[in-house]
Amino acid sequence: SPSPTRRGPGSPAARTETAMNEQTGRVFWITGLSGAGKSTLARALQARLSPSILLDGDELRAVLGATRSGFDRQSRLELAATYARFCKLLAEQGHTVIIATISLFHEIHAWNRENLPGYREIFLDVPEKVRRQRDPKGLYAAAQAGAVRQMAGTETPVDLPRDPHLVLHTDRLSLEDCVAAVLRLAAEQA
Repeated sequence: SPSPTRRGPGSPAARTETAMNEQTGRVFWITGLSGAGKSTLARALQARLSPSILLDGDELRAVLGATRSGFDRQSRLELAATYARFCKLLAEQGHTVIIATISLFHEIHAWNRENLPGYREIFLDVPEKVRRQRDPKGLYAAAQAGAVRQMAGTETPVDLPRDPHLVLHTDRLSLEDCVAAVLRLAAEQA
């Protein structure tokens, strides 16, 4: 399992971050079900990879005016494809993009691997019991009460990644350990 990274000027982690920050045109696709910790990891990673652009699936849905679009599989798939194309546009302009999105579709992951510069797929694999306990947006409670329909991973089927670059169990690792693991992955594949 990942271990904490030593910090400070001249440390291996600081040199790695500096080198990565000088590189451009890559996408960190952080995926997992609701409550896995995608947004938390994405924000922490953005603080370490500056400059970078952070895209959050919920915020993108609102910005793109897709708050009324459906939550069925086909609607989610179309929205995920839009996210992927947006990431491509930004990465091709030389930006480091960090996106936190459920978007669990094999066809999206395959497209990303072929089309996104510096693509790194990070899957947050967390047991349902833990996700339900966390329930940061109250979605599991609302779904149980019947107020939310077509929740990804419950009523709406998803495709778990076949071959992510990195799998993180955020229920067993600290946030710092998760960030350090992503930074190591990025350095190895640079």
